[in-house]
Amino acid sequence: MRKVGGTAIGAGIGFLVVVGWFFRPTTSAEWAGWVQTIGVLAAIFWSVRLQSTASRQSLRQAGQVAAMFASHMHWVFRELNDACIKRSWADYSVHRRILQEVLMQGREVTLQLLDGRSLAMVSSLRTIAVEALEKTEGHTESGNWMQLQLYFDRRLPSIAAWLSATGNPPESSGPTDYAGLRTSFGPLGNP
Repeated sequence: MRKVGGTAIGAGIGFLVVVGWFFRPTTSAEWAGWVQTIGVLAAIFWSVRLQSTASRQSLRQAGQVAAMFASHMHWVFRELNDACIKRSWADYSVHRRILQEVLMQGREVTLQLLDGRSLAMVSSLRTIAVEALEKTEGHTESGNWMQLQLYFDRRLPSIAAWLSATGNPPESSGPTDYAGLRTSFGPLGNP
């Protein structure tokens, strides 16, 4: 894309030089016309360049938001899995609420700006998050912790695979504490 733009600019300048060589401006009105033409062409080329840059930046940002969503999903599923292993109702309750926040973040990802792999990842992870929320909705403090832990344990490799497939390995991604997640999503309650 950049080579095409450079070639077009070079061809436009070359065309103006050739035309200017054969039809040299002699009056001030002709000079004004040439300067105005060059200004208009420069403005058109500049606007096309800015639009191209903005488009690339939007695509890159959408990919980053998708990767952040996936890393947060991986983190919260790990935490929910750990809470089920420990049978910790307090940890489980907090992380289930965080999962709801992560799903809201995932729903804000603009799908039209994502490429094929990232689009498939976000769609799949949204489905996994909705499924997890439905599966955990009726869970109580005396519920079947082992079954729920196995559920999260089975889903973690899928999330990690999506992260790896999009170039964001799960070991180095995601918040590592409550404070980091609070800064990502805003306050979750009284600290």
